[in-house]
Amino acid sequence: MRCEVCDNGERIPARRARLAERDGRTALVLGVPVEICPACGQVWLTMDVAKRLDALFDRLLASGAETAQIHWVESQAA
Repeated sequence: MRCEVCDNGERIPARRARLAERDGRTALVLGVPVEICPACGQVWLTMDVAKRLDALFDRLLASGAETAQIHWVESQAA
């Protein structure tokens, strides 16, 4: 699919880290499946990935730790 932002590249599947910060706490999820535009760097998440990522961030940030990280696992339910 063509990039809707720059119209110069084709979106390609990739894995990237996603970071969230709330109330002085930081959560990092590694290896999140995304699509990126190699021309402009725009990143897209599917709705399913975004919902699951939000649930993972909620869980990590609610742990009480100042920082937390986890690897994305395909078979893991949110």
